[in-house]
Amino acid sequence: MKLKSIIIFLIFFLSASIFAQNIYVCESYTDQGNPIGIINILGIGTIKKSVNILIDNEKKLDSDILYLFIDKLNDGKFSPYDSKILKVEKEKFWASIKYEFKETGVYEISFLNSSEKKLANSKFEVKYENEAGGSGRALFIFCDMIVNDRPVNPISQLSLSEKNGETYVFINNYVAFSTDKIIVKIWKRTENKSEYKELISTKKFKVRPKWSKTFFKLTFDEIGDYKIDVNDSNNKLIVSNILDVTE
Repeated sequence: MKLKSIIIFLIFFLSASIFAQNIYVCESYTDQGNPIGIINILGIGTIKKSVNILIDNEKKLDSDILYLFIDKLNDGKFSPYDSKILKVEKEKFWASIKYEFKETGVYEISFLNSSEKKLANSKFEVKYENEAGGSGRALFIFCDMIVNDRPVNPISQLSLSEKNGETYVFINNYVAFSTDKIIVKIWKRTENKSEYKELISTKKFKVRPKWSKTFFKLTFDEIGDYKIDVNDSNNKLIVSNILDVTE
């Protein structure tokens, strides 16, 4: 094996080992716990829809139960909204529960083990269907790096001190983009508000119309909650996701 390949493998292995736990909101999942139809922003309407909240621990859960805590953003702060208890198998690496979001808003989802140790947490947004657009169709992942055109170490929270405010964005549209560029808009949620209305910046990246995947790098220099919209050249929404930037 070439030295370069060995280095890339070690980087991938160490990154995956240190930051293993991930939470997905998805339509379904495989028998091995792989998410199917990952949902970045959920659109709700007159027809009630349940989703699956899945934790991929990448190692044995080593717990008979898991606690699911869901907090909702109100007046600029996350406050308790709902909680569930999951019976799980200690030997399993993953767990999932069906859940129905009945209200729009921004939520923080957390899984804790039987010792009340937090395994993972992630933010998630629920909007009315006519506002969500195409945001639930494509895959949008924040990550530490891209290796061989694949995201390594997905994140839902970015630390300015540890990561220098830098993150990669990986997009899989599953179908051709059918555009020669994508327009990325970064919105910030102002303090004590639940909506993302402050436009921080707009960036453009070249793509080929036949591509279905792409990635790019973003840099943040202030803490806060952000929403990133990825649009085509006609400013039609392709996908969105939210990111929590901390100290």
